[in-house]
Amino acid sequence: MSNLISAGELAKLASTTKRTILFYDEKGVLKPRLVNEKKYRLYEQSQVLDYQMILLLSTLGVSLDQIKTYLKNRGKLAQLFSAKKALIQKQINLLQFNLNNMEKFLANLKINQTLVDPKVKMLKPFGVYYIDRIGAYSQIDHFCRELLAMFTNGQELTTMAIFEEQGYRPKKSRIKIGVLAQPGIKVKPEHKDAVQYLKFNPGKVITYTHNGPGNLLSLFWKELEKYCRFNKIKVRKDVPDFEIYRRINNDITKQFFEIYLPIR
Repeated sequence: MSNLISAGELAKLASTTKRTILFYDEKGVLKPRLVNEKKYRLYEQSQVLDYQMILLLSTLGVSLDQIKTYLKNRGKLAQLFSAKKALIQKQINLLQFNLNNMEKFLANLKINQTLVDPKVKMLKPFGVYYIDRIGAYSQIDHFCRELLAMFTNGQELTTMAIFEEQGYRPKKSRIKIGVLAQPGIKVKPEHKDAVQYLKFNPGKVITYTHNGPGNLLSLFWKELEKYCRFNKIKVRKDVPDFEIYRRINNDITKQFFEIYLPIR
């Protein structure tokens, strides 16, 4: 009992504040060894080391729940560090990705006053298997998954969307949800009547490739239209706008989407 120290004394030995010590007590991370009849919290001097471990782990971004579990069970520190190292590396990669994008956007704004740096291309006609859907832009991913399930080799196919109506229609839009035709493509027998085929011939287009989250595509569409206005590029009304989803991934840094605006 004589070796126990108060929360204030522990704070001084640990070079922190009493408020911090009480905070970790309330969170169940650093509990006192004893609470006496006067409701004073009493700690062992060795708990200074526990506090320093808490400080180290929290500095490394380990959650309070993980710290609490580690201190309670005296788990394997190497495993905890290895798991956290992978998460920190993922965060570093995302920060570098965002920094690269910011530099790219800044360069584009300086050159052409928009976020995009598009390319003009002449596309040859290509085949598309599709289903017609009416819905919100936010439903396109669901529609694409629905279509892919209609093919025996859906996991190998590249999806796209052809917008039947001009203008920004985020709530309700007529869309052809398609996959690019390729050798070996096969519709499941039960879906043969639902899936249709067309030869799509967009011709001359201006296109921009977005590397990142798909829910930003509408923003880049607006930037592409702005680029056309600034550069007096005439948009065709007789050919629909379309998107091709080149790569979908749980990691947004590995996602690639192409938007296409037919032009004269």
